[in-house]
Amino acid sequence: MEPFQILPSTTSHKREPLVPTLDVFARLGLCDLDLNLNHIVERGVRVEDVKKAVAANRQRIWLVSGGWCDFFDTGAKIEETFGSVARQVELARAFGVSTVRLFFGRLPYEQYSADIESVAVSNIQRIGRQYTDIQFNFENHDGASSHPDVCRRILERVALPNVRLNFDPINFEHRGVDSLEALRELAPLVAHVHLKGYEGGEFCEFGVGEVDLMPVLTQLIEGGYRGAFTVEYEGAFDRTLRLYEGVRNARAAIDRLRALA
Repeated sequence: MEPFQILPSTTSHKREPLVPTLDVFARLGLCDLDLNLNHIVERGVRVEDVKKAVAANRQRIWLVSGGWCDFFDTGAKIEETFGSVARQVELARAFGVSTVRLFFGRLPYEQYSADIESVAVSNIQRIGRQYTDIQFNFENHDGASSHPDVCRRILERVALPNVRLNFDPINFEHRGVDSLEALRELAPLVAHVHLKGYEGGEFCEFGVGEVDLMPVLTQLIEGGYRGAFTVEYEGAFDRTLRLYEGVRNARAAIDRLRALA
């Protein structure tokens, strides 16, 4: 991916038909995309139909975002996760994409232990070594992965160049973790960044809300980050409008910081 790309995510439109959503995105000038695989994996949308729409709209998919996997599991459950990853890798390759977003898992922090950490490390190493052509970016989310030290320890122990962090500062804020402090601990591991807003305990569009992410973005770029940014909207209002506004706000913010870099 090119430095400082701003990628709108179709995650915000998981409840809408995908092909018409892509058409609307194109009319709004949203052509470089982070494609959520939900429509294909869960709803049976055909890959060829998506590829045709993307080609007709002159859009490009730069990365795909997978569904829930749980790398803290063992036995039959972890085999389900490995099967899910195999399908997501297959889809990524079908779209000519080499980056897949995943989650660490659902484990509550209270159940986290050194032994479970070792399980997660081993499971993640397995997919990283199996699919060396794929970049896996693990997103901080709920439970154990809402703790920066947990994310850091797992990824440092995995120690593979194609396994890194998808840093979502608002997911940390949502769980009471200061995102700037989290970044100070995790910066060397960050390969991709999610952008959205937060207000009144709810998610909103980037550039709006009570959490100012400009210090986080400043620290990222001053620290040498040259990766891409995915813009999400997961709020209660018109998702097309709010995503579009979030993308505009993100472009303006990154342009200002690039000028100073």
